[in-house]
Amino acid sequence: MRRLHPRSPYERLGGYVHLPRLIDKARLHRKGLLDGYNYKTVGFDKHLLTFLKIDGDVFEEIANKLEHDEAISAWVQKNGVQHSPEAIEQWNHAMISRHPDTAAKKARFQHFLKEAGGESRKDIRTYFDLIEFDEGRLK
Repeated sequence: MRRLHPRSPYERLGGYVHLPRLIDKARLHRKGLLDGYNYKTVGFDKHLLTFLKIDGDVFEEIANKLEHDEAISAWVQKNGVQHSPEAIEQWNHAMISRHPDTAAKKARFQHFLKEAGGESRKDIRTYFDLIEFDEGRLK
């Protein structure tokens, strides 16, 4: 059975990294394909929803109602907090460069990297890269 993966966290929509991935997760969740994982309350999904000040349940409804990414992006622009291009780029950079910064987070990161088959990889340092490796987009 093929494992379903949302789009890369690096992919952008409306200027925001992770937004296409969030759309995919909202659609997968509605179909029951996230194995009970509540994407709206953790990780980058939570960070993006918080940055935009958009309720996760409302976003999920819209992502499943509107068919095209451009329509969802327009909805986000209209209903989310309006950020300057500079603020969006700062947020994007912060998300892209996020890495484990405590001993506990480093241990957890290494655990997931090992589970993904990358125990000896020294080039995978950020959470985005860990996601890319785990989902087969980073070789």
